[in-house]
Amino acid sequence: MALIAHDPFVILQGRVEAWERCGRIPGCDKAVWRQDAEGRVIRWSDFGDRFSRYGWELVPRQRSGVLRLAFPARRFEAVHWRGLTADALTIDPFLGREAA
Repeated sequence: MALIAHDPFVILQGRVEAWERCGRIPGCDKAVWRQDAEGRVIRWSDFGDRFSRYGWELVPRQRSGVLRLAFPARRFEAVHWRGLTADALTIDPFLGREAA
């Protein structure tokens, strides 16, 4: 049976594998909080939420400028949503603020 790209299990597996490759934050629960490759803090429950301060999404992984052609679930990485917008070049409005 071929893998279907819209299979919820394959999508969840890709999220979990991308999450596991993210950096851990000392003193924080590794199942809830991580850092993307740029050091931005992301939260597991905020996947796909661009209204969240800690929202994140999956993007294709690149190696040497070429997309990897491996198993579909293994070719994604977790990235904070701010890293996907033009705002990534401007100052993060949440820096310097304390949590409510």
